[in-house]
Amino acid sequence: MSTLRRRTVSGSEHEDPPGLRRTPATGFVTTSNGPAADMTSRDRTAEFKSAAKLMQGTMAQQQQRLRRPGERGAQEWGRFMHAARQIGKDIANTFAKLEKLTLLARRKTIFDDRPEEIQELTYIIKQDIGSLNKAIAQLQEVARSRNQHGGKHMQSHSNSVVVSLQSKLASMSNDFKSVLEVRTENLKHQKSRREQFSGQGPGVSTALPPSH
Repeated sequence: MSTLRRRTVSGSEHEDPPGLRRTPATGFVTTSNGPAADMTSRDRTAEFKSAAKLMQGTMAQQQQRLRRPGERGAQEWGRFMHAARQIGKDIANTFAKLEKLTLLARRKTIFDDRPEEIQELTYIIKQDIGSLNKAIAQLQEVARSRNQHGGKHMQSHSNSVVVSLQSKLASMSNDFKSVLEVRTENLKHQKSRREQFSGQGPGVSTALPPSH
């Protein structure tokens, strides 16, 4: 690159700085070939806009990833509580059947006995208890899978829900067992009474008193 030279008052030559030239009126000014011209003439607006747009997209993706676990956890919790409420309703319905069976099983007289209705209720309640056991076991598996991703508060609450349902079902199963035992005892008493009324008990004398 050629260097501009100028002669001073003393007659010596002096080099002008690269990219600058001297004018009589204003002194040094930038030229089009110097590095300063490249710095001032380059427009980086498009680059800044592109970088800002990329940053906004990255932040949006991060926020979406942070939001998804919370939304997924809320949906899982909603399904868990819906299943738990349904099991609670089924337990209540089965308990109502058990109350009816209890009233029938406690009847001791032969004339008030309803064996067909008792047998039907007994079968239905057995089926209900089996289904409830399976439903609670499935709910417990859901709670365990949730506990791997949920907080301690959610873990404690889901576990307490499962334990409560298990306790209610266990109590009802014990009551059902007690009712069946009462029914068995009443059947024994009824059989004994039928035997007495059928003449298998103590003999009754049919002889007429002697005439005088």
